[in-house]
Amino acid sequence: MIAFMLASGLVAVATLRVYRLAFPPRVDLVTAVGRWDESRARPSRVQSIRATSSDTLTGRLGSLVAEQLMRRARNLGSLTQDLAISGATLEEHMSKSLALAGVGFVGPIAIVSFLDALGLGLPLIFGPILGIGLAGAMLVVVHHELQESARKSRAEFRRTLSIYLDLVAMSMQAGRGHSEALPASAAIGSGWAFTQLQDAIEGARFSGVTPWTALGQLGERLGLRELTDLEGALRLANDDGAKVRATLIARAETLRAQRIADADAAAAQATESMKFAPIVMVFVFLSYELYPSVARLFAG
Repeated sequence: MIAFMLASGLVAVATLRVYRLAFPPRVDLVTAVGRWDESRARPSRVQSIRATSSDTLTGRLGSLVAEQLMRRARNLGSLTQDLAISGATLEEHMSKSLALAGVGFVGPIAIVSFLDALGLGLPLIFGPILGIGLAGAMLVVVHHELQESARKSRAEFRRTLSIYLDLVAMSMQAGRGHSEALPASAAIGSGWAFTQLQDAIEGARFSGVTPWTALGQLGERLGLRELTDLEGALRLANDDGAKVRATLIARAETLRAQRIADADAAAAQATESMKFAPIVMVFVFLSYELYPSVARLFAG
């Protein structure tokens, strides 16, 4: 039974592969041009830091699945933004998903087959059914893990952006212009978020766009509304030095207040958690003390 199922799966995969080779899908022109532009783009610090290779079987399968997705899907929604801010690629995400889904599918089949060999009489059909369910659960877990990682990274980037705009505001109050204060302040900090800001601002010179346009493009790529809002506010300033300075200072004050509010909310949540812990301890203690008396009452 198991051998027949494996042979059927291999035949299906081979047939699908032959069909894809014989009738390749049409490549979307917009997607092809975008990938060509990315291949010609100037190598960035982030790309050099996060350069990876996929020589394993799951890596090659992940690259194949990612390539098919990029060919057929014009817009992957928030998935690309979550991957970009989490520091992962679509190939790595697909490789991890396929590996865990494969383990989740094969594991129950192997366990059921082993129990059946011991003579417990379990139907072999339970193995594939449990395997499909567990594989689907693994895919959901991997996607949820990616979303949680992206949420934490965005929160960290917002704190970094607040600090960065404070540095820009102090630099402009010291007499620097915005064209000098933006890259100089980005070069002060360290960490992955400052590296993203440095690369975006330096890339603006090569692309022939303003620094806030580059920051807005970074916000769209990472899914950060604060960067796109900053671009819109600075665009309305219309390159007027005084207006740009006032806008940057006002945005720095807004993000600073938001950062303080987030810190207060986190502290309040921690306080509530500390209040809940003694209640749970008292409940467990009372249950431990009263259980013998209650048990004797119902038994007698």
